[in-house]
Amino acid sequence: MNSIFIDIKQRNNDWLIGCDNNQFKEINHKLFNQFSKSFPCQTVPKIILAESNHWRFLAAFSAAVSANCSVFLGNPKWTPQEWQYVLALVQPDLIWGDLSRIICQESFVHNKGQEIIKKKPTMGVTELGVCSQRLIRDGTKVPTTNPGIMIPTGGSSGQIRFAIHTWDTLMASMRGFHQYFDQKPVNSFCVLPVYHVSGLMQFLRSLTTGGQFASLPFKEVVAGKGREINPQDFFISLVPTQLQRLLQANAANWLSQFHTVLLGGAPAYESLLTEARQQGIPLAPTYGMTETASQVVTLKPDAFLAGNNSCGQVLPHAHVTIRSTTGEFLGTNQIGIVTIAAESLALGYYSSGDKEDKEDGELTQNHVLERSEGTIRASFEETLSSTTGANQTSPLQTNNGTSLHFPHHQSPIPNSHATPDKIPTLQSDDLGFFDEQGYLTIVGRHSHKIISGGENIFPAEVEAAILATQLVHDVCVIGIPHNYWGEAVTAVYVPRASDVSVDSLKAALVNQLSRFKQPKYWVPVEQLPRNEQGKVNYDSVKTTALEFLPRA
Repeated sequence: MNSIFIDIKQRNNDWLIGCDNNQFKEINHKLFNQFSKSFPCQTVPKIILAESNHWRFLAAFSAAVSANCSVFLGNPKWTPQEWQYVLALVQPDLIWGDLSRIICQESFVHNKGQEIIKKKPTMGVTELGVCSQRLIRDGTKVPTTNPGIMIPTGGSSGQIRFAIHTWDTLMASMRGFHQYFDQKPVNSFCVLPVYHVSGLMQFLRSLTTGGQFASLPFKEVVAGKGREINPQDFFISLVPTQLQRLLQANAANWLSQFHTVLLGGAPAYESLLTEARQQGIPLAPTYGMTETASQVVTLKPDAFLAGNNSCGQVLPHAHVTIRSTTGEFLGTNQIGIVTIAAESLALGYYSSGDKEDKEDGELTQNHVLERSEGTIRASFEETLSSTTGANQTSPLQTNNGTSLHFPHHQSPIPNSHATPDKIPTLQSDDLGFFDEQGYLTIVGRHSHKIISGGENIFPAEVEAAILATQLVHDVCVIGIPHNYWGEAVTAVYVPRASDVSVDSLKAALVNQLSRFKQPKYWVPVEQLPRNEQGKVNYDSVKTTALEFLPRA
């Protein structure tokens, strides 16, 4: 991956906005040399990046990937317990960054069976203003054979996992983005964390297409910083909570000047989309996840401004189908499980290789099991066309022999890490449908679907109706076990004012939702447990509801 190092070295001194370009190059160069020379050539070292400064983080990431290291992206906001879990899972050779000394305190030395992680002396990168610790395990160390880029994902459960990506999977995502928008170079204005796939991919798009990359903490952008940058040729990526916050901060006019405002990470409510449309913001709602190296479906701004509220159409590097729970392909406007085939798919979830890790049901490079967040099928059961041409159709067939509809079947996937005519697939936990024009709409998650009195209820519909009352700031609808109904629809909500009563909420929904969809229980909270991407921690919400209901 020396090409990344060369790309950075040859870039002009104005491509990074908000950073000293020469200093970035210097740090990148020194770390590349450090990482290249610090480990035996027959092994692939495992490096955890534990750096809170996003520019140093990106310089170190680029250097580590260029030096063919396996890189684990660390979240500076992880708690001590979470760092302890990550250290025990990864068992790194090196922890790099300004947080390394903190997370390597004696309280973090983790006993795992008969093996103990111990500290080695600090390695010599302190001239860069950071420190790093080298760790080894007692006993025989099994060398890593292939470098990977491990990107953390917690999903809706909150449990830290690392999706295993490679440079090829990330570049497949970048190529699909470039082809879909037909924009090169790609200029990115990043306000998302760079240790997350949504922030990292913005950096890589700019780096590999010759574009500019601006990055500022979101709080500073809300306060007005960065507005001097002409956003006309820039993409910016936001999660719904960030878009709402910027609209409240009177930033609508600034957002409307961007080339494209990508919106993803969590479902966006219709009222938010309506406001963005009224303000003329070129919004591009997206669908994707860490496992797919960001978006595989995106709505173009022109379609959004014309009134389309879907997630958009499939990007050229991916194929998306809708399946029943038993695996049959479903037709137009039929709701089913979203299944993704793409060259950008992660290879699995990282496992230390220990027995307890495998039995826990984690997806690993060589061990694939069902998980609620989605299943990456290593059997390569999907066969796609390897020929080109707009008149070619996918060989995938429905049970009655008719060809399946793919919005971009004329753009077959270039295969680099799979066999020539087969690619892996991921069965997501999302429920959705395609319309006649190939636009995908997500209606909710299969694992979150509520069955009450024999009726299927999708929380997203109920949440949208509750938000439309303008009586709550935020809401999450879940199903609570109920002896009579099976599950009881329960709304955990943040009221807009102290005088918002359950009776007023119920009254506002009488004509908005069918009776069986209306919440039976209401749980007020000060805020919902959302992560930086806006995703709700459903386990935490359910615990809060169950603790509240006996008191009620």
